[in-house]
Amino acid sequence: MKKVIVAAVLLGLLAATVVFAACGGNSVPAGAIATVGDATVTQEQFDQIWAQAKAQYTSQEGAPPFPKEGTADYDRIKASIINYLVQNELIKQQAADMNISVTDKEFNDSLAQIIKNPQVGSQKKLEELLKKYGMTMDQLKTQQMATLLQGKVQAEVAADAKVTEAQIKAYYDDPKNESQFVVPDAVDARHVLVASKADAEKVQQLLAADPSDANWKKVAKKYSVDPGTKDKGGALGSFPEGRMVPEFDKVAFSIKPGTISVPVKSQFGWHVIEVTKKTPGSTKTFAEAKSMIEQYLKSQLQTKAWTDWLAKVTKDAGIVYAAGFDPKTLTASPSPSGSAAPASPAPSPTS
Repeated sequence: MKKVIVAAVLLGLLAATVVFAACGGNSVPAGAIATVGDATVTQEQFDQIWAQAKAQYTSQEGAPPFPKEGTADYDRIKASIINYLVQNELIKQQAADMNISVTDKEFNDSLAQIIKNPQVGSQKKLEELLKKYGMTMDQLKTQQMATLLQGKVQAEVAADAKVTEAQIKAYYDDPKNESQFVVPDAVDARHVLVASKADAEKVQQLLAADPSDANWKKVAKKYSVDPGTKDKGGALGSFPEGRMVPEFDKVAFSIKPGTISVPVKSQFGWHVIEVTKKTPGSTKTFAEAKSMIEQYLKSQLQTKAWTDWLAKVTKDAGIVYAAGFDPKTLTASPSPSGSAAPASPAPSPTS
């Protein structure tokens, strides 16, 4: 489903099915769907997010009908919303113990970034989108503040994740990772795309007679049916072998720079191609790859730190679910023997 940024918080949770462990022996108060320590997640909170999720689900162009109650998809959405709310409450409690909070200024700054997004663009458009997705500004603030709070807690939890020079070098030297540092052959090319062979032959003649940049811009603008390049002189930029459709790729990597190709047919129409530059493949040096490797290894350590921390505080919280709201039961699927088997855990709804 296509996501608009103001819908990302809710739509993101629909794809996840994190299962928090449930504890027994305690009852859940009336009007609540779960307890997290001494706090509760209420039916009202769930109903609010459910209504928003349903509105966002059904508002997507070409989306199928919202899953019916009793189906696996329905239960997965329900479980994801429960997990989202439970995790928000859990992080809220932990943040308080860690003296971490989110200020109104931080929220306002994030709201300004949302409005700047090309899919939003103005306060008025934001309000229209909120209405479309069944949300109020206060609800958006609550959910965005929860997202910002998690980001701060996650940063604190993962603050000690460090990668050594030796670890980076070992990763670079490992033969299993060698292909990651190979930079393939590439070309810079431009083309004019037309609907018929006759038009392509005409374009080829015009460009062969005058292959200057000025003429390429003129011919592409007049004849090309490729909206992405016709106003840029047909320029496609640099790309490696295998990026384009096979017919195009074969010609682009076989002709010499400065050669105007014969018409080339693909599923998109007829192309006239010129390669303006060829760049031979290479292998990144350790110095060139170091930053990328460090970022990757650090990300792995941060993810593990967060996952381990979240598992511990979840276990310590003693989470209890009301009947019909245990995510583990909702996401379980029948095993071949007929007994219930728990679903595999997925990433956190808001991570």
